[in-house]
Amino acid sequence: MRIPFPEHVPLNRVAIFAGALFAIQMYQGTAFYFSAGCVAFILIAAFAFNAAGGLTRCSGAYVFFYSLLVVIVGLCYKAYLGEPAESNLLVPQTDIAAYLGSITSMFVAVLVNRRLTRRSGLMQNMLKESGMYRASIGCIVFGVFGASIIALLGEEGARISSAYNQINQLFPLGIIIGVMYEIRHTHGRRSVNLPVVFAIVYVFIFYGLFSFSKAGMLLPLVCWALPVCALRYRLTFLQMGSCIFALFIIFHYLTPYADYGRNFRGDTHTITQKIDLTVRLLEHPDQTRQKYLDTTVGDSGGYYNTPQGFWGRLQFISVDDSLINITDHGHVFGLWPIKATFLNAIPHFIWPNKPPLILGNNYMHEINGQPLNEGDTSTGISFSATGEAYHWAKWVGVLIAAPLIWLLLFVVLDSLIGDIRTSPWGLLVLAMLSHTAPEGMLSGAIAFLTFGVEAIIFCALFATFVAPFFATAVLGPERRTILSPMSPRNQPAQRFQP
Repeated sequence: MRIPFPEHVPLNRVAIFAGALFAIQMYQGTAFYFSAGCVAFILIAAFAFNAAGGLTRCSGAYVFFYSLLVVIVGLCYKAYLGEPAESNLLVPQTDIAAYLGSITSMFVAVLVNRRLTRRSGLMQNMLKESGMYRASIGCIVFGVFGASIIALLGEEGARISSAYNQINQLFPLGIIIGVMYEIRHTHGRRSVNLPVVFAIVYVFIFYGLFSFSKAGMLLPLVCWALPVCALRYRLTFLQMGSCIFALFIIFHYLTPYADYGRNFRGDTHTITQKIDLTVRLLEHPDQTRQKYLDTTVGDSGGYYNTPQGFWGRLQFISVDDSLINITDHGHVFGLWPIKATFLNAIPHFIWPNKPPLILGNNYMHEINGQPLNEGDTSTGISFSATGEAYHWAKWVGVLIAAPLIWLLLFVVLDSLIGDIRTSPWGLLVLAMLSHTAPEGMLSGAIAFLTFGVEAIIFCALFATFVAPFFATAVLGPERRTILSPMSPRNQPAQRFQP
């Protein structure tokens, strides 16, 4: 069985899906205007996805993750629960209009982008297949020891460490390169090797379990699945069953573990204390899950009538609704975050007193009607690009500012990467966009143009030119075959004589 890597969605099937959702919503009592807006959103998103080139291009990946995780999954789950689609929203009419305006603006940005970008990416063929194994190991080795190596530089290392942490994506890149190498090297017989297994376990434990991070626990699976899909690797039924079982464990047990465990997490905890806390919470996973559920009793369900756990995180309709509502009540934020986000790319060693820019925290204070106190960063949450664009300048933000920012992002990424499937950094960008597109806000798209592009270029250059040297510490010097002068392979080719 091969997991599909969609390059194109059949519009007739999309229309059938949208029509079925419309019928279900109308049966459940959804207002006609909202159901019609949902159909229009789905159809325009499909046109934009196909026009961008599907998941083979960065622009198509952005459209895919934005439309799916901001709106479509939430609408489908709402229909599954039997609830009217516009229920529990403060300004549903403005919400659906803003989403329609956003997806239409994104479609226009995609069409213009097609005329401006080159088909083959500038970084598409940087890494040769023969160097992929050592590049993978080098990225993994530096991912483990890089922070310690930088710390040896003393005071200068402290300055470098901050910048390194912002652009460091070497662990996920090492996994992606390793999986791509193994699939190609074995002609599709295997997808992992020992270094990849080590990296997956390391990231899952240190970035996931010990940090109580759902993203850290999902990251290894995503980094394995992306090259598997891109290279059309054939999965066995055992592998498919293992993936489904792993997802069940993560969503059913580890998601409550992460949310509940954050209450006990301390920044000064030692490794031993982290291990003790992790073992204590995972020793009886059903009890930990029940304790988490007990802490959510009485909480609002957000978009849904009752709390739905992880499914509540797979939509942004309700959080955008709160932001759009206060905007309509006169809290228009202004366009200054565009300039501030670009300036935020200036490193600390150039701008030592650079103020922190946590826009989600500002927006949440506005929603709660709280004054913003200096140093208070405890109430920030994520919004979609639509919610932030509308909050910046209402329809000017949605119909002018947003498409211009998206166009710039699409032109830069598509020109650099080209076909996502052909390079490890293309798949790395795909993994990064799966987070940025739905919950990075519009300012996150600007940040991707700065920190994101820096991270991609750094990782590509490191994997190609530097990682092989770190791999030498594990594998030893690379052996090169030296041909003798009399070797037949060194003789000049003889011209065929009839």
